[in-house]
Parts: sequence; C-alpha cells; structure tokens
Amino acid sequence: MRKNKRVLFVGNLAIAYNRDVLRGVAEYAGQQPAIRVFFPDNFHPADLPALIRCDIHGVIVAGCPPAWKLPERISRRGVPAVDVSAELETSSLPRVVTDDAAVGRMAADYFIDRGFKRLVYYGMSQRYWSDARRDGFIAQAAARGADARYFHKQQAEAEDRAGLFPGTAASWLKKLPKPTAIYAGDDLLGAYLVEACRHLRIRVPEDMAILGTDNDDLYGQLRTPHLSSILLDSRNIGIQAMAMLYRLIRGRKVKAKTVLIPPVRVITRLSSDIFGVEDELVREALGLIQQHLSSGVSVKWLAERLAVSRPTMERHFEAALNRSPATEIQRIQMETARQLILDSDMPIADVAQKAGYSSPRQFSTSFHDYFNETPRTMRKMHRYAAAASPDSGTRASVAAAQSHADRSTL
Repeated sequence: MRKNKRVLFVGNLAIAYNRDVLRGVAEYAGQQPAIRVFFPDNFHPADLPALIRCDIHGVIVAGCPPAWKLPERISRRGVPAVDVSAELETSSLPRVVTDDAAVGRMAADYFIDRGFKRLVYYGMSQRYWSDARRDGFIAQAAARGADARYFHKQQAEAEDRAGLFPGTAASWLKKLPKPTAIYAGDDLLGAYLVEACRHLRIRVPEDMAILGTDNDDLYGQLRTPHLSSILLDSRNIGIQAMAMLYRLIRGRKVKAKTVLIPPVRVITRLSSDIFGVEDELVREALGLIQQHLSSGVSVKWLAERLAVSRPTMERHFEAALNRSPATEIQRIQMETARQLILDSDMPIADVAQKAGYSSPRQFSTSFHDYFNETPRTMRKMHRYAAAASPDSGTRASVAAAQSHADRSTL
C-alpha cells in the first residue's frame, strides 16, 4: 500500500450540512497521517473522471443535485466511496446519513411540548431527506394528538417565479389559524418563511412559530427574528463516514450498508421562543417559570402568584399540555441546564443555580436521572462548539468511529 491515501470530498460547500460534514472528515484525517483530503471548488459531475484519475483512493459524496447521480457514477468506476448526501432513499454506495425521520419527530415533540396543537411541515417535494423529515413529523404529531399538515416549496415556485417569498404564502400562510407552529425542512426554507411572514405582516413567533434544520448561522441570523433550528450531528457523520471509507480503502468490508445518525437537539431562538397554549392561566404560568427559574419555582409558588388553588393549576396544565405543572417545571429546568452545559463554559455550580437548584449535588443527581448522564459527561462528550484544532473530544470521537468500523466486518 502507498503511504498517503488521497480522499476526494465532493459537495456544495454553500450548504451548512456539507461544511459541517467536511469538518468531521478533516478531524478524522487529522488523526490519520496517511490520509489527505481534497475538496474542489465549484465541482461539476463533468469534472469527476479527471479528478478520479488524479490518484484518488476514495470519495466522500456529500449533498449535490440528485440529477447528477454521483453515487452511481462513482460506483461504476470502482473507487471506494461513502455517500453522506441523504438525497436518495437508496444508493449504490454505503451511506452514513442523518436519521431524518428522527429529525421530524424531534421537531414535532418540540412544538407539542410547547403547547402547540396545530403543526405544519414545509419542505421540498421528491427529496428523500425532506420526505423523511415530513413523514416523521406528521406521524409523531398524529401519535401525540396534534393536527399536522404539509406544504412544499415547489408549490410556491409555480406561482411566484421571482422567488422573493413563497408564492402560495397568501393562499396558505394567511389562512392558517393562529397560533400555528411551522417546521421547515432546512434553514434556507425557514429563512424563506420568516421573510414571507414579514411580507404578509404575520407576527413571528406570536402568530407563527418557525423552526428550521441545520443550525446554519448564515440563514438563521440573516433574517429577523433569528431562526430556531435543529442541530444535526453532521460533524460526527463526517467522522463515521471517514472511518468507513478508510476501511474500504484498505480492502476491508463493512457490515452496515446504511448508518443512521440521530439529531442532537433543538436550539431555540426568537422565531419559536413562545408557548403555543391558548389557556391564559397556563400561558401566564409558563412565563413565570421562565422568568423566575433561577429563584427556584414550585407549584405552590405558582398557584399563590396566580391566585388559584393547586388542584385548579393541575387541571389546567393537564388539559393544555397533558402533563403536571411539576413535570413542566422540571422539563424547563433540564432543558435550560442542557443548553448552558453545551453552549457555554459556565461552571456546573452556576448552571445549577440558573436552573433553580440550590445544591449542585442535587442538580447533578436530577440531571443524571433525566438525561442518563452527568452534566460533566455531557459537556465532555457532546459539546458542539467549533474548535480550531482536534481536541481530546475529537480524538475520542475518531477512536470510537475507528473502533465501530473495525467491529463491522462481515
């Protein structure tokens, strides 16, 4: 075997998902001196034969137009390759992709947990990743008793070729009852909807709460209000795909044809930072919980502040959210704590205080019971802040990916 293995990464780097996958590819390669990664600018399928002739030993196929049929073209040339594009339900190549049905389920749970009863999915027709997210979203909404519908961007383009905002916005956005929660299949579509609502004078999030996917800082923060988004484990997809590809390059086989990577979590920004409950008492209580969380909120305190009995409070919460006030307080405490653990360097004791716990030990116990891991373990293993160079967490991820690939022999 030659000492250096040259890996070609092909995909549109204007897409946040592809960029994050490439970061994972680079991190894996940084721990394997024998691997060198190349990614051409402005790739076109016509360039593929010349690129493969340049002593390429393997290819990572990221998101490209389905019409290019890159997996089939690469497979015919016999070059080891792994598909991370999620553009087609089936591929001639081994795949490491997001579990898109799980992404849709996460979106539905997020909105329903916030009290929304009317949900809409807005995506791209005849695109596998979008259809899978739609199906997961609709099925989870139905399972939890919410009303869910869906629309496709192509419907808008048929009526508005200018593309400034969804052409069907006037015919469906304005007709939706308020409040409604809309899950967009990616952040580009989410930003598209935010602009459409601005054009139509629909308030976001008061009338329409909007959630995207990919946590793309460009699309998510280019529009006002800033877009909430589902964070995918894209970097890990790159790491796992490289582990699989490196194994194929070395002439070994892999057992799994498709590896599905679940999403990480929802990052809440202003576009969905609202509760969709119509019950005025519950809505006011939820606001008080968020405002006074660090002071230590209890059901007794809420009832006193709102001048109602505890049984009355319980009945309203069960009717509006299908859970008790105590359960909702704990959910908000834990979600607040998780966001601080993953997105900041705040000491654990301070996180405990922000989440309403006077004892860091009690907080750690409650956190472990809720998430099945300690706050420190979650921060060490799952933090997604960008790093300038591979750190110990990256090395652990690479080692885990390599170990998984090594166990996947036929």
